[in-house]
Amino acid sequence: MSDTTDKLEGTKRDAHIVNSAIKRFLAYYVDPAHPLDYAVLVSGPWGSGKTHLIKNFLTGTSAKPLYVSLYGMTSVTQIEDEFYRQLHPVLSHPGMKLAGAVSKGLLKAAFKIDLNSDGKDDGTISPSLPELDLRTGLDDPRGRLLVFDDLERCRIPVSEVLGFVNAYVEHEKLKAIIVANETKVMEGDETYLEIKEKLIGQTLEVLPETQAAFASFLTLISDQRTRDFLEEHADVVLAVHAEGGRGNLRTLKHAMWDFEKLSRHFEKRHWDKSPSMIKALRGVLATSMERRAGKMVEADLERLVGNTFSRIFHKEASAKTTAADEIDDRYKQIDFDDIVISVGVLAGMLFRGDVDGDAIRASLDASSDFLQPEEQPLWHRAHHTFYGDDDEADIVAAQVEHAFASGSVKARGELMHLFGIRLWFSTLGLIDRNRQQVVDEGLAYIAKLEDAGEIAEIDRSSFDRDNSFFQTRVIDETTPEYRTLADAYAEASNRVLRSKYLTIAHELIRRLPCEPDEVLLDMVVNNVRSAPYFDQPILAALPPEYFVKCVLGWPPKIQSQALNILHGRHELRHGDMLTSERAWVTRVDDLLTAALPAQRPMSRERLRAAIARKLTPLRPTSDTSAVGP
Repeated sequence: MSDTTDKLEGTKRDAHIVNSAIKRFLAYYVDPAHPLDYAVLVSGPWGSGKTHLIKNFLTGTSAKPLYVSLYGMTSVTQIEDEFYRQLHPVLSHPGMKLAGAVSKGLLKAAFKIDLNSDGKDDGTISPSLPELDLRTGLDDPRGRLLVFDDLERCRIPVSEVLGFVNAYVEHEKLKAIIVANETKVMEGDETYLEIKEKLIGQTLEVLPETQAAFASFLTLISDQRTRDFLEEHADVVLAVHAEGGRGNLRTLKHAMWDFEKLSRHFEKRHWDKSPSMIKALRGVLATSMERRAGKMVEADLERLVGNTFSRIFHKEASAKTTAADEIDDRYKQIDFDDIVISVGVLAGMLFRGDVDGDAIRASLDASSDFLQPEEQPLWHRAHHTFYGDDDEADIVAAQVEHAFASGSVKARGELMHLFGIRLWFSTLGLIDRNRQQVVDEGLAYIAKLEDAGEIAEIDRSSFDRDNSFFQTRVIDETTPEYRTLADAYAEASNRVLRSKYLTIAHELIRRLPCEPDEVLLDMVVNNVRSAPYFDQPILAALPPEYFVKCVLGWPPKIQSQALNILHGRHELRHGDMLTSERAWVTRVDDLLTAALPAQRPMSRERLRAAIARKLTPLRPTSDTSAVGP
């Protein structure tokens, strides 16, 4: 049995013993034969099962509980209203809501605090005292039990709430159980411990009973194949939760649900490889728990999964530990480079609620667990030489050099990975090249691709990053050498795009009369979708005379939209990216203004007003005095 399993078994036994003792004490406390004049605090971290334990206990007792969650409450009146609601119809007629038998003045005098131990009263616990007599209409007031849950989530000052509870316990002789995360209560109120001494006679600390909770959560899994798998591998689930669950049972429940969201799309060929499915289970559980604990954002996930090399190099270079490093250290039994599910699929599910069955299956099929070695792309095999022997590393390094020398790698993502891999292999001495030679050869490779017309145009309609492809970060991504190569490829891609400006501009002009809104979305920053050409001076490739001729030939609404597009592109001044087009816009303004006298009266006035509003303000020195209606 492993150390993790031994620890897990011990924790389960301890939790059961402790929580059973809590229930025994609570049974003693609520027994009417024991007239105790203090409240009991049941404490534990969020999600540790405090509320579940209390509700489970109450179902087996003869106590008459009034249970209220203090979550979000802003006044003690709301607490009384909730009591009143639960006592309805016993207290439904007007005469039953009576003032307490003891006056407020007497109660205030009876519950004073000395905060600085100088023998003098520094104030009262609470000016808010009960108006509702809970003993009224009850056969035996000693049988009434008050339960106050979520104290730390209450918006009423803690001192005021505890003073309110004390009035019932000390003066109305009722019993009360307070359920709270005491650590959070103490963080929010410096006087809490002083006040606690006056009211709470026993504090009980709940331990999460993960085994029992897991069995309960299994019943919430609707997919039978997933439920059977989780039940069969309960030890895996509980071990991962022991490492990263922070004692929070809610995160375990949601992590199991998150696994089900993905696993219901697995096929038989996937389930048949049980070791691979266990890897996936561990990866999903861990990342889900970190996400729900607020310890991981999407960028952390991307650094964590499939990027061990990148994190190692970054940590060595910066001497800083990232959130991804901390997560990796927390889960000793998980290799986040080998969890079968891709980071793209995980990020979609955890951060955007995107569960795409086809993408999930493709992610599994593309993993090394389901691909044959010869089917894996070269860059992927090169990444994994870290886990192979030296002979394998030599073979893969030779294959990388052969692919590079033959010029067979064309796709941008594969090429950028090979650039990073060659830099890494150079540093390790796996190839007979120094880092500068790798850079020089990479630049020459890019130049050959450009000459052959094989440089890919970077997709400007989506958020593009040049340091991560196929959900895997490039090795050596942060080094100056890699940045030189990535920037060189980007500039070559921009040259390819610039060579197409005239063709693109003609196509936009052709589409504008029939698709004016779509053309605007292509050319102007907006909240609807990405604008692929918002920062590209495409229109400057057109002769301004040709554009003006088109404008004058369009219907009034299209004329207006055309000038709106020009105004929208240039009013925000996106740095210097559209500088070359601004002179073109000024020339268009001049040509349109010169054409006004030849227009018929209404067209002339309409066009004059549009020029004044949309184009003239864009001139280097604006004169907006002649703005039309």
